[in-house]
Amino acid sequence: MSSVSLTRPFGLALAVVLAVAGLFAGALLSVGAPATRADAAPGDQVSISIPGFGADFGYVKQGRVVMRTIEVLNDGVDAVSIDPAPLRALVAPFELVSTTLVAGETIMPNQRRNFVVRYTAPAARTPSLQNITLTAVDVERTGTATLVVPVKAESLTTDRAFFEVAVPGGGTTLDFGTVKSGESATKRLTLTVRGIDPLRFANADVIVRDQGGAVLSMVSISASSFGAGQTIDPSATPNTATVDLKFAPTGAGTFPGTITIVGRIMNGDPEALSVTVVVPLTARATAAVDPTPTPTPTPTPTPSPTTPPPGTPGGGTGGTGTGGTGTGGTGTGSGGTGTGGTGSGAGGANSSTTGAGSAAAGTGGAAYRGAGAGNGSLANTGADPAFAAGFAGLTLLAGGIALALARRSRRNSTR
Repeated sequence: MSSVSLTRPFGLALAVVLAVAGLFAGALLSVGAPATRADAAPGDQVSISIPGFGADFGYVKQGRVVMRTIEVLNDGVDAVSIDPAPLRALVAPFELVSTTLVAGETIMPNQRRNFVVRYTAPAARTPSLQNITLTAVDVERTGTATLVVPVKAESLTTDRAFFEVAVPGGGTTLDFGTVKSGESATKRLTLTVRGIDPLRFANADVIVRDQGGAVLSMVSISASSFGAGQTIDPSATPNTATVDLKFAPTGAGTFPGTITIVGRIMNGDPEALSVTVVVPLTARATAAVDPTPTPTPTPTPTPSPTTPPPGTPGGGTGGTGTGGTGTGGTGTGSGGTGTGGTGSGAGGANSSTTGAGSAAAGTGGAAYRGAGAGNGSLANTGADPAFAAGFAGLTLLAGGIALALARRSRRNSTR
């Protein structure tokens, strides 16, 4: 009994040791060996996935042509490259339209690439399925991961649920044209619901991305008829919705991308697939141009007022008087004591006028005044004050002498 009890633990322990050694040796041998995985998951060293609704076209009315953009996401830790060659193996009713996958190009973690597939629905009730296998090759270390992409659809007499998107001016691409940096342009998309099942739209289900798969922040929703959510029945009137997109560039360049619009089927089936329409977009921006400032006009200097030069003295015209005649500017009196005539002279502006007469003087101008010579009064003669004062003094003196001589004569006569 004792021998049995010793033998079993020893054998069990030996088996455990050998198992652990085998695992360790296997790990050592596997170092550096390629790892090809078809069940890679996000966060693995090498992993790619198809986010969103994949390549399932769902039910499509017979004869209808539908295009779908399928995105490929590098959700692993390492950078990878993906060969697009398997996509070219698609055959009718499917057809590869275009792809942003390039053989040998490095796709960094969280970056996206896409490919566009066209489906032409055959006769009603025809299911179609083609599996495409994409291989991601680790560019940082040895390793690969594969992803099987089922491309499938089924044709019906009529679509159960679908909607159409109309762009301004017709066509299939939303073109914002050319916009200056710092300015903006707005375009409206019109959604028309067709088929049988109602569809629900919301702003959150309208996503704009650039060619690399990143959100294109320069294009945003400025307005929509559905806001946080609205269900549209294809049999209702109206059966349309609108969404306005604004392109507001912050720098010059060309900005191609896609607008993905999702309509959620509201027929009560929790497993019902949503309907997705992808609209290509293009936009261009030029650098802003600073406005040329308006030159400030130079004021014209105002000339300083100048004082006019003094006027040239002008001669007045003498008047005529009894007992004397005035000729030109001088009045000559003849005879004894007589009554002086009246003389007048009009001077020009800033000029002097001399009116000479046997009696009163002429009237001078404003700046220079003339003097009238004669036996009359000196009042209002316009004579220069100094000259007038002198003349008055001489007159008084002559009068005084005459008076003295007269008194002396009287005294002599009385004696």
